[in-house]
Amino acid sequence: MRRWWRWALGAVVLAAALHYATRFPWAHTWAALATADWGLLALACGANLLSLAAKAECWQLLLRSHLPVRARTTQAATFAGAAVGSFSVAVSGEAMRLHLLASREGVAPADGVRSIVASRLVEAAALGIGLGVFATVSSGASPGRLLVAGIGLAAVALALLARLPWIRLRPDGSVARGWTLGRLVAPLGFAMAGWALQWATYHWSIAAMHVAVTPSASMLALLVANLGGALRLTPGNVGVVQGAVLVALRPSGVRASTAIAAGLALQAVQVLPVAAIGTVILGRRGLRLVRRRAPELEPTSF
Repeated sequence: MRRWWRWALGAVVLAAALHYATRFPWAHTWAALATADWGLLALACGANLLSLAAKAECWQLLLRSHLPVRARTTQAATFAGAAVGSFSVAVSGEAMRLHLLASREGVAPADGVRSIVASRLVEAAALGIGLGVFATVSSGASPGRLLVAGIGLAAVALALLARLPWIRLRPDGSVARGWTLGRLVAPLGFAMAGWALQWATYHWSIAAMHVAVTPSASMLALLVANLGGALRLTPGNVGVVQGAVLVALRPSGVRASTAIAAGLALQAVQVLPVAAIGTVILGRRGLRLVRRRAPELEPTSF
């Protein structure tokens, strides 16, 4: 089924972005990029790659509790999916993960979908726990609200993981199997590590533009980017990432041109190395083929 409404919304967002871009002081942005701290960008690049590896291990641990899935498969699928998602819209990246999981491990597509949904809930719970920890050590505004929001998010995600029967794996048509709290500890740990590394990616990418960014500001950019990019209306959430950094840095009085430069640097850190790794995994022809066939790979049912 064609998701025409995604393309329509994406077109509206793109038109608005182009309208804004024609009036933006790009000369200041390019000047900020030209003087970027390459050491910090290298650190951000490494943190981003490690965050994807942690995400893949979280997914593999959830699968391994019920299905014999190898870690190298989930690692390859996660990096390839991230590469495809960097140049596509909607859930093309997740479709790539499902395709590799099914072709390399023989996992039924329905179980693959359930495992990805479960991993997303674990990541949401980990984010909630991380926000709670951040609120307790942060000196930013409204730590109490952030703590309550974090606890609420973690509680809701874990409750859905425990209560929703349709996300439980059914290997070989057997009785549906969920996850006990003991089996969730390790995946939660890797998911929290992934979020911490993502925060470091944002923080170091912004700091590379010689901006005195606070931990609270980079955390806000991370949250806004993930919330605003949930529907993936643009390839790789281009525009969304830059807007998130702009919103996060505005209260600090950072110039819009510098904030956009930080967003562009962050996007390059997140996309270019992952695209290179994805090309190695899939091959250049395979990457193009998956992008064309992504709608066919999307699951239609559980």
